[in-house]
Amino acid sequence: MRAHALQLRSVLPTHLAWVRYGFAVLCVSLAGLASWWFVLPATTALLLSLTAVLLVALAGGAGPAWLATLMGTLLLMLGPASSANPSAPSTVVLFLVVGALASLLSGRRVPVEEHVAAPLPAPPAPSAGLEAQLLRSLNDAVLATDNRGVVRYLNPAAAHLLQCSESEALGVPLSHVLRSRPESGSFPLRQAAPPRTWSQWPRALKRRDGGELPIEECTVSLRGADDEELGAVWVFRDATARRQLELERARSLEREHAALAEAQVQRERMESLFLQAPVAIAVFRGPDHVCELLNPQACALLEVDAHAIGKPLRDLQPAMDPGMLRLLDDVYRDGKPFSGREVPLASASPYVTPAFSRQQRFHDFSWQPWCDARGVVQGVMAVAVEVTGLVVARRAAEDLARDLREVVQSRDEFLSIASHELRTPITSVQLQLQFLLRGAPAMGSEATASLVRRRVESTLRSVAQLHQLVATLLDVSRIRAGRLDLHRERVDLSSLTQELVSRVQEDAAGARCPVRLVVSEPLVGHWDRVRLEQVITNLLSNAFKYGAQQPVDVHVTREDGYARLSVKDHGIGIAPEDHVRIFQRFERAVSQRHYGGFGLGLWIVRQIVEALQGDIRVESAPHAGSTFIVRLPLQDSATSADAAL
Repeated sequence: MRAHALQLRSVLPTHLAWVRYGFAVLCVSLAGLASWWFVLPATTALLLSLTAVLLVALAGGAGPAWLATLMGTLLLMLGPASSANPSAPSTVVLFLVVGALASLLSGRRVPVEEHVAAPLPAPPAPSAGLEAQLLRSLNDAVLATDNRGVVRYLNPAAAHLLQCSESEALGVPLSHVLRSRPESGSFPLRQAAPPRTWSQWPRALKRRDGGELPIEECTVSLRGADDEELGAVWVFRDATARRQLELERARSLEREHAALAEAQVQRERMESLFLQAPVAIAVFRGPDHVCELLNPQACALLEVDAHAIGKPLRDLQPAMDPGMLRLLDDVYRDGKPFSGREVPLASASPYVTPAFSRQQRFHDFSWQPWCDARGVVQGVMAVAVEVTGLVVARRAAEDLARDLREVVQSRDEFLSIASHELRTPITSVQLQLQFLLRGAPAMGSEATASLVRRRVESTLRSVAQLHQLVATLLDVSRIRAGRLDLHRERVDLSSLTQELVSRVQEDAAGARCPVRLVVSEPLVGHWDRVRLEQVITNLLSNAFKYGAQQPVDVHVTREDGYARLSVKDHGIGIAPEDHVRIFQRFERAVSQRHYGGFGLGLWIVRQIVEALQGDIRVESAPHAGSTFIVRLPLQDSATSADAAL
């Protein structure tokens, strides 16, 4: 009976659900129509309906059998009621039980597709269960098809990658299961001689969620004993990691190629600089100083050619100074650099001064130890720079400076001698004029005496200016020669300032700059009285000259162990950028056209104050007057006691 049922099922296209369910409806409808049309007895109608249910169960399976059972039950319950055809509840229940049993039994049958597609399988070999477990436990996806390209087997790994269950993929064509992007290639349904190696490039597998999964695949053909083609097996796996590795490898190769190209460019640049450097560069290896690298200038300096590479320096230069070779040995042995300046050495380098012979060349040498990455000395790197032109220029400058010093010394000596020689006749003329001035009233009439007095006074003022100029020149020559002699003695700055202020009252009246003196107390120090008078007189003269006919304030006070002298005018003032410059030689803060002088007065004052261990500064601004402040160290108590004794 089972064989007849299988033959019956082979007649129906059971892979189509609507055919099987339509067959169930047809059989039950025919049984019901026959019962109603011929008004069959209840037992006959029950048997006819059961026959239809069994036929549907055998031909269509469990689903159509359940449908036929429900429809038959309804027909029995809704059939025409008569004495000959009663629809007893027991009859309906009996039909329902028998139909349910038939449906359940039909659900446990072997799928019809397997019997249609292939003959009954042979009993499994003892190892068939182990092979199935191995296939299901593989991490690689395994998928098998028959010779028509229909999927017959896939393991859990394949179902996971395809995002479908095993039941959904079985019996479905391979093209519906494996879908790939067109540009990555499609999966062939049949392949005459599939490869047995993994694909070189990943294929883009399209998944159900819309994404793509790169996979690598291997295809194997299945053939029977008589070389009959039975199907194919696809083994594939996730190639995401491989794809990432390939991309990273490609990026690494790209970076490596870029680094190699950059290194090549840097190497060419360094080689170009090494060969074109206008200095001699040489690298020596080992204790014998074997030539490792030589640029053209080094070859010209050593008088060798390119064949010198690999030869010891002693063999190339047998006449080299033994002292230089010993120094080279010391640098290699101790690892300490050595430098030499202006070393005379013959040179054939093109970067030399052509005005000198080969015996007059000079070089600056620098020998540096050449160490490897571990700090071990491998050799010596030598750099030689041609400095013949610098040596010649320096020697010429030294000769010129020596000549200038001699000229300046001669000038200072002349000024000193001339100042001494001029002071004698000027002093004599000054004395004669003073004598003539005292005798002027006794001469002639009153008008003549008045005229003579005015002429003599004018001449005396000119002689005094000439005397002051000669004294200034003499001070300049002494300061330049370092012979500013100081005769220190105990001097009261307050008393000396009062005396000098009273002495210059006539000059202050002529300049219309009245002097206002403020003295707090006696301030005694160990100073040179004559030089101190020169400082005060010079500051007062400047105040009268630039005071713009305004009062001049003189203050003598004590300040932290110093005697402080300040001379303040209310004249034109000095710009801040000129505060330092006015204390230098021949420097002036005003135009020489409007104010006379050589610009030596403040320079001499600064030299005298500094020789007395003091300091001088100016506080001024344009059109706000100027204040010159001199500070001199006071005499301490012990020195004062010794001076009093």
